[in-house]
Amino acid sequence: MNYEVFTDALNRLGKDFALRIAQTSGEIVGPFDSILVGRLLVVLLLCGLIGWERSQHERASGFRPHILVGLGACLMTMAGAYALPDMGVRDPMRVASYVVSGIGFLGAGAILRHGSTVRGLTTAASIWGVAGIGIAVGVGMAGLATATTLLILFTLVVLERVEARLGRNHAVNMLKLHLKDNHRAVGKALTALDRLGAPVKRATMLPSAGETAILRVDLTRPLTSHQLERLVKQLLVVKSIQRVDVSDVEVEASDEAGLATRQGVDVQHQEQMNLDDENLLVDLNEPEGQDSDASKR
Repeated sequence: MNYEVFTDALNRLGKDFALRIAQTSGEIVGPFDSILVGRLLVVLLLCGLIGWERSQHERASGFRPHILVGLGACLMTMAGAYALPDMGVRDPMRVASYVVSGIGFLGAGAILRHGSTVRGLTTAASIWGVAGIGIAVGVGMAGLATATTLLILFTLVVLERVEARLGRNHAVNMLKLHLKDNHRAVGKALTALDRLGAPVKRATMLPSAGETAILRVDLTRPLTSHQLERLVKQLLVVKSIQRVDVSDVEVEASDEAGLATRQGVDVQHQEQMNLDDENLLVDLNEPEGQDSDASKR
Protein backbone atom coordinates (compact mmCIF):
# COMPACT_ATOMS: atom_id res chain seq x y z
CA MET A 1 0.00 0.00 0.00
CA ASN A 2 2.80 2.38 0.83
CA TYR A 3 4.46 1.42 -2.44
CA GLU A 4 1.40 2.55 -4.45
CA VAL A 5 1.25 5.86 -2.58
CA PHE A 6 4.94 6.39 -3.23
CA THR A 7 4.51 5.59 -6.94
CA ASP A 8 1.61 8.01 -7.30
CA ALA A 9 3.53 10.77 -5.55
CA LEU A 10 6.53 10.12 -7.78
CA ASN A 11 4.35 10.29 -10.91
CA ARG A 12 2.79 13.57 -9.79
CA LEU A 13 6.23 14.98 -9.04
CA GLY A 14 7.51 13.88 -12.46
CA LYS A 15 4.55 15.42 -14.28
CA ASP A 16 4.93 18.66 -12.35
CA PHE A 17 8.64 18.75 -13.11
CA ALA A 18 8.05 18.09 -16.82
CA LEU A 19 5.42 20.85 -16.92
CA ARG A 20 7.80 23.30 -15.32
CA ILE A 21 10.54 22.38 -17.81
CA ALA A 22 8.12 22.87 -20.70
CA GLN A 23 7.06 26.27 -19.42
CA THR A 24 10.65 27.33 -18.79
CA SER A 25 11.74 26.09 -22.22
CA GLY A 26 8.96 28.06 -23.84
CA GLU A 27 10.12 31.21 -22.10
CA ILE A 28 13.73 30.53 -23.10
CA VAL A 29 13.14 29.59 -26.73
CA GLY A 30 10.21 31.90 -27.30
CA PRO A 31 7.28 31.36 -29.65
CA PHE A 32 7.95 29.84 -33.06
CA ASP A 33 6.90 32.29 -35.75
CA SER A 34 6.93 30.81 -39.24
CA ILE A 35 6.71 34.30 -40.78
CA LEU A 36 9.96 35.41 -39.17
CA VAL A 37 11.67 32.17 -40.18
CA GLY A 38 10.43 32.72 -43.72
CA ARG A 39 12.00 36.17 -43.71
CA LEU A 40 15.33 34.64 -42.77
CA LEU A 41 15.03 32.24 -45.71
CA VAL A 42 14.30 35.16 -48.05
CA VAL A 43 17.45 36.91 -46.79
CA LEU A 44 19.40 33.69 -47.35
CA LEU A 45 18.29 33.64 -50.99
CA LEU A 46 18.70 37.32 -51.80
CA CYS A 47 22.06 37.84 -50.11
CA GLY A 48 23.27 34.50 -51.45
CA LEU A 49 22.69 35.72 -55.01
CA ILE A 50 24.82 38.80 -54.44
CA GLY A 51 27.49 36.81 -52.61
CA TRP A 52 27.61 34.27 -55.43
CA GLU A 53 28.27 37.02 -57.95
CA ARG A 54 31.13 38.36 -55.82
CA SER A 55 32.63 34.87 -55.42
CA GLN A 56 32.86 34.57 -59.21
CA HIS A 57 35.47 37.35 -59.06
CA GLU A 58 37.59 35.32 -56.61
CA ARG A 59 36.70 37.62 -53.73
CA ALA A 60 37.38 36.34 -50.22
CA SER A 61 34.28 38.21 -49.01
CA GLY A 62 32.02 36.24 -51.32
CA PHE A 63 29.17 33.77 -50.98
CA ARG A 64 29.00 32.85 -47.30
CA PRO A 65 30.10 36.20 -45.79
CA HIS A 66 27.31 38.01 -47.66
CA ILE A 67 24.75 35.51 -46.39
CA LEU A 68 26.00 35.78 -42.82
CA VAL A 69 25.88 39.58 -42.90
CA GLY A 70 22.33 39.57 -44.27
CA LEU A 71 21.06 36.99 -41.79
CA GLY A 72 22.68 38.78 -38.86
CA ALA A 73 21.22 42.12 -39.90
CA CYS A 74 17.77 40.58 -40.36
CA LEU A 75 17.88 38.80 -37.00
CA MET A 76 19.00 41.90 -35.10
CA THR A 77 16.35 44.02 -36.80
CA MET A 78 13.57 41.56 -35.96
CA ALA A 79 14.84 41.32 -32.40
CA GLY A 80 14.69 45.08 -32.05
CA ALA A 81 11.27 45.34 -33.68
CA TYR A 82 9.41 42.40 -32.16
CA ALA A 83 11.15 41.42 -28.92
CA LEU A 84 9.64 42.37 -25.53
CA PRO A 85 6.17 43.30 -26.81
CA ASP A 86 5.07 44.39 -23.32
CA MET A 87 7.20 47.51 -23.45
CA GLY A 88 5.18 50.65 -24.07
CA VAL A 89 7.38 53.22 -25.79
CA ARG A 90 10.06 51.77 -28.05
CA ASP A 91 12.09 52.56 -31.16
CA PRO A 92 12.01 49.43 -33.38
CA MET A 93 14.70 50.76 -35.73
CA ARG A 94 17.28 51.63 -33.09
CA VAL A 95 19.02 48.27 -33.44
CA ALA A 96 18.94 48.57 -37.23
CA SER A 97 20.71 51.92 -37.05
CA TYR A 98 23.56 50.30 -35.13
CA VAL A 99 23.75 47.56 -37.75
CA VAL A 100 24.19 50.15 -40.51
CA SER A 101 27.01 51.93 -38.69
CA GLY A 102 28.69 48.79 -37.40
CA ILE A 103 28.83 47.00 -40.74
CA GLY A 104 31.35 49.58 -41.91
CA PHE A 105 34.08 47.82 -39.94
CA LEU A 106 33.50 44.59 -41.87
CA GLY A 107 33.37 46.46 -45.17
CA ALA A 108 36.67 48.18 -44.38
CA GLY A 109 38.25 44.77 -43.91
CA ALA A 110 37.32 43.85 -47.48
CA ILE A 111 39.27 46.83 -48.90
CA LEU A 112 42.87 46.06 -49.78
CA ARG A 113 45.61 48.32 -51.05
CA HIS A 114 47.97 47.02 -53.73
CA GLY A 115 50.65 49.66 -54.28
CA SER A 116 48.87 52.69 -55.66
CA THR A 117 45.71 50.71 -56.40
CA VAL A 118 42.84 50.18 -53.98
CA ARG A 119 40.75 47.05 -54.47
CA GLY A 120 37.68 45.68 -52.72
CA LEU A 121 35.55 48.82 -52.74
CA THR A 122 32.80 47.12 -54.74
CA THR A 123 32.75 44.12 -52.40
CA ALA A 124 32.68 46.41 -49.36
CA ALA A 125 29.72 48.27 -50.88
CA SER A 126 27.90 45.01 -51.60
CA ILE A 127 28.41 43.90 -47.98
CA TRP A 128 26.88 47.16 -46.82
CA GLY A 129 24.03 46.60 -49.29
CA VAL A 130 23.19 43.08 -48.08
CA ALA A 131 23.02 44.44 -44.54
CA GLY A 132 20.34 46.83 -45.78
CA ILE A 133 18.54 43.95 -47.48
CA GLY A 134 18.53 42.03 -44.22
CA ILE A 135 17.11 45.03 -42.35
CA ALA A 136 14.38 45.56 -44.96
CA VAL A 137 13.29 41.92 -44.91
CA GLY A 138 13.40 41.90 -41.12
CA VAL A 139 10.75 44.63 -40.90
CA GLY A 140 8.53 42.98 -43.52
CA MET A 141 9.63 44.80 -46.69
CA ALA A 142 10.70 41.73 -48.66
CA GLY A 143 9.31 43.14 -51.91
CA LEU A 144 11.49 46.22 -51.69
CA ALA A 145 14.46 44.07 -50.68
CA THR A 146 13.93 41.86 -53.75
CA ALA A 147 13.84 44.90 -56.04
CA THR A 148 17.04 46.18 -54.40
CA THR A 149 18.71 42.81 -54.91
CA LEU A 150 17.90 42.90 -58.62
CA LEU A 151 19.26 46.43 -58.90
CA ILE A 152 22.45 45.46 -57.07
CA LEU A 153 22.96 42.47 -59.38
CA PHE A 154 22.29 44.71 -62.38
CA THR A 155 24.98 47.08 -61.12
CA LEU A 156 27.50 44.32 -60.44
CA VAL A 157 26.96 42.31 -63.63
CA VAL A 158 25.54 44.44 -66.43
CA LEU A 159 27.08 47.79 -65.56
CA GLU A 160 30.46 46.15 -65.05
CA ARG A 161 30.40 45.03 -68.68
CA VAL A 162 29.29 48.48 -69.80
CA GLU A 163 32.08 50.07 -67.80
CA ALA A 164 34.62 47.63 -69.27
CA ARG A 165 33.42 48.36 -72.80
CA LEU A 166 33.63 52.09 -72.28
CA GLY A 167 37.06 51.67 -70.77
CA ARG A 168 38.40 50.05 -73.93
CA ASN A 169 38.84 53.47 -75.43
CA HIS A 170 41.36 54.35 -72.73
CA ALA A 171 45.03 53.85 -73.43
CA VAL A 172 46.35 50.48 -72.29
CA ASN A 173 49.80 50.52 -70.76
CA MET A 174 50.91 47.11 -69.64
CA LEU A 175 53.40 44.36 -70.30
CA LYS A 176 52.96 40.63 -69.94
CA LEU A 177 55.63 38.42 -68.41
CA HIS A 178 55.49 34.76 -69.46
CA LEU A 179 56.88 32.85 -66.50
CA LYS A 180 57.89 29.29 -65.82
CA ASP A 181 55.01 27.58 -64.08
CA ASN A 182 56.58 27.11 -60.65
CA HIS A 183 55.82 28.46 -57.21
CA ARG A 184 58.76 30.92 -57.12
CA ALA A 185 58.57 32.48 -60.59
CA VAL A 186 56.05 35.17 -59.63
CA GLY A 187 58.05 36.27 -56.61
CA LYS A 188 61.24 36.53 -58.64
CA ALA A 189 59.48 38.53 -61.36
CA LEU A 190 58.07 41.00 -58.84
CA THR A 191 61.46 41.29 -57.14
CA ALA A 192 63.09 42.02 -60.50
CA LEU A 193 60.56 44.74 -61.32
CA ASP A 194 61.08 46.32 -57.91
CA ARG A 195 64.87 46.34 -58.23
CA LEU A 196 64.68 47.84 -61.70
CA GLY A 197 62.40 50.60 -60.42
CA ALA A 198 59.69 49.83 -62.95
CA PRO A 199 56.62 52.09 -62.52
CA VAL A 200 54.28 49.26 -61.54
CA LYS A 201 50.68 50.17 -60.81
CA ARG A 202 49.26 46.66 -60.42
CA ALA A 203 50.35 43.08 -61.07
CA THR A 204 47.76 40.41 -61.85
CA MET A 205 48.08 36.71 -62.62
CA LEU A 206 46.21 35.71 -65.78
CA PRO A 207 44.88 32.21 -66.51
CA SER A 208 47.03 30.39 -69.05
CA ALA A 209 47.39 26.95 -70.56
CA GLY A 210 50.57 24.93 -70.84
CA GLU A 211 53.77 25.16 -68.85
CA THR A 212 53.88 28.93 -68.45
CA ALA A 213 52.11 31.45 -66.25
CA ILE A 214 51.33 35.00 -67.35
CA LEU A 215 51.87 37.98 -65.07
CA ARG A 216 50.14 41.14 -66.29
CA VAL A 217 51.91 44.28 -65.11
CA ASP A 218 50.06 47.59 -65.44
CA LEU A 219 52.37 50.60 -65.58
CA THR A 220 51.67 54.02 -64.11
CA ARG A 221 53.26 55.96 -66.96
CA PRO A 222 54.62 55.43 -70.48
CA LEU A 223 58.23 54.42 -71.10
CA THR A 224 60.63 55.68 -73.68
CA SER A 225 61.83 53.26 -76.32
CA HIS A 226 65.28 53.20 -74.72
CA GLN A 227 63.83 52.41 -71.30
CA LEU A 228 61.59 49.70 -72.71
CA GLU A 229 64.46 48.06 -74.54
CA ARG A 230 66.67 48.07 -71.47
CA LEU A 231 63.85 46.87 -69.21
CA VAL A 232 63.11 43.85 -71.42
CA LYS A 233 66.79 42.99 -71.66
CA GLN A 234 67.18 43.12 -67.90
CA LEU A 235 64.05 41.05 -67.23
CA LEU A 236 65.17 38.30 -69.58
CA VAL A 237 68.28 37.85 -67.43
CA VAL A 238 66.00 36.09 -64.94
CA LYS A 239 65.61 32.49 -66.08
CA SER A 240 62.11 32.30 -64.58
CA ILE A 241 60.97 34.86 -67.15
CA GLN A 242 60.73 33.16 -70.54
CA ARG A 243 59.27 35.97 -72.62
CA VAL A 244 58.18 39.61 -72.24
CA ASP A 245 55.22 40.82 -74.32
CA VAL A 246 55.43 44.58 -74.86
CA SER A 247 52.72 44.91 -77.51
CA ASP A 248 50.45 46.82 -75.10
CA VAL A 249 53.09 49.10 -73.60
CA GLU A 250 52.58 52.80 -74.26
CA VAL A 251 55.81 54.24 -75.62
CA GLU A 252 56.64 57.93 -75.41
CA ALA A 253 57.65 59.98 -78.41
CA SER A 254 60.95 58.87 -79.93
CA ASP A 255 64.18 60.76 -79.59
CA GLU A 256 63.49 62.64 -82.82
CA ALA A 257 62.34 65.51 -80.65
CA GLY A 258 66.00 66.15 -79.90
CA LEU A 259 68.40 66.17 -77.00
CA ALA A 260 66.13 68.41 -74.93
CA THR A 261 63.46 65.73 -74.88
CA ARG A 262 65.99 63.11 -73.85
CA GLN A 263 67.28 65.27 -71.04
CA GLY A 264 63.87 66.51 -69.92
CA VAL A 265 62.00 63.20 -69.96
CA ASP A 266 64.27 60.23 -70.34
CA VAL A 267 66.91 61.37 -67.86
CA GLN A 268 64.27 62.36 -65.33
CA HIS A 269 62.67 58.92 -65.54
CA GLN A 270 66.05 57.22 -65.65
CA GLU A 271 66.71 58.49 -62.13
CA GLN A 272 63.75 56.44 -60.94
CA MET A 273 64.78 53.26 -62.80
CA ASN A 274 67.92 51.19 -62.42
CA LEU A 275 68.46 49.75 -65.89
CA ASP A 276 72.23 49.92 -66.37
CA ASP A 277 73.47 47.46 -63.73
CA GLU A 278 74.09 44.25 -65.67
CA ASN A 279 74.48 42.16 -62.50
CA LEU A 280 71.44 43.50 -60.68
CA LEU A 281 69.27 40.41 -61.23
CA VAL A 282 71.89 37.68 -61.54
CA ASP A 283 71.35 36.40 -58.00
CA LEU A 284 67.71 35.59 -58.83
CA ASN A 285 68.99 32.68 -60.95
CA GLU A 286 70.81 31.02 -58.07
CA PRO A 287 69.47 27.73 -56.65
CA GLU A 288 66.66 27.91 -54.15
CA GLY A 289 68.86 27.19 -51.16
CA GLN A 290 71.21 30.04 -52.00
CA ASP A 291 68.63 32.80 -52.58
CA SER A 292 68.34 33.76 -48.95
CA ASP A 293 72.12 33.86 -48.48
CA ALA A 294 72.57 36.00 -51.57
CA SER A 295 69.88 38.44 -50.49
CA LYS A 296 71.50 38.79 -47.08
CA ARG A 297 74.85 39.58 -48.67
